[in-house]
Amino acid sequence: MQRLQGATLSLWSSFTPVPQYAFATLNLKQLKQRMKSVGSIRKITKAMKMVAASKMKQDVQRLENGKYFGVRSLQDLFAQETYLQKKQLTFKINKTLIVPITSDKGLCGGINSSIIRETRSIVRQNRNAYKLFLIGEKSLGALQRGFPELLTQAITAIQTPINFVNSSSIAHQIQLNVTDDIDQISIIFNQFKNVVQQVIKRVDLLNRKNFIAQFRLVTKYDTAEPEKEFVQNYMYEYYVATAFYHAMLNNFASETSSRMNAMENASKNAGEMLDKLTLEYNKVRQAKITVELCEIISGASAV
Repeated sequence: MQRLQGATLSLWSSFTPVPQYAFATLNLKQLKQRMKSVGSIRKITKAMKMVAASKMKQDVQRLENGKYFGVRSLQDLFAQETYLQKKQLTFKINKTLIVPITSDKGLCGGINSSIIRETRSIVRQNRNAYKLFLIGEKSLGALQRGFPELLTQAITAIQTPINFVNSSSIAHQIQLNVTDDIDQISIIFNQFKNVVQQVIKRVDLLNRKNFIAQFRLVTKYDTAEPEKEFVQNYMYEYYVATAFYHAMLNNFASETSSRMNAMENASKNAGEMLDKLTLEYNKVRQAKITVELCEIISGASAV
């Protein structure tokens, strides 16, 4: 009888893993909290994806309606002017005002970082040959510290949806920052190709002095009424505003489409993580149940 009690006591001690029981309980609590947080993040990313998809449809439609408005109209006019082509005017570019267009908000993939990298690679070639006019909070935060002496002005918190009036106002501010030593304006933005593809595009614009020098050689079109001086300045405003409007339309459509894709990928990753955590939770819970069953069996055997 004593030998049986000793064997039972030995069996009881072997089935009493106190540290494992506490560790399993702790893991269950941690896993449950993490599953809850991942599930909440998944709900948020799904909601953000739906909002971005709705905005993307509107931005793409706005781009389709306005992407041909005034685009390259004056460039085509200059190209078709035979007298101007015979002159073959060339302008020396000593300094360029770079206008990188980014978003004010994040969570939209790599479209902002690609614009910032492109701007940095251009400016680092020769810092003395460039000035910066920043559009968007992301470009301001990334380029302000690295190139403080090149920054002329920054515009953030742009009202959406974008329209030609807002774009013209921003284009006018850009022209006010074009000093006499700046020979060219370069707009860097994301061009919308489709929902999953956006490419970086750079559009170079003449300054007012060089534009007027070209426009004075135009003879095919009547520029007498109103006076030619007014027409030259009016056409230059139109030339810069339409180019900037086209760039803004493309960049906003690229932003919303990239955000939709980013939120879709985030939701997918959160779902995969939640599946792994659920599997791990079930494993730990099953191990805990197994330990408790072994303790019950050992207790029943001891009695």
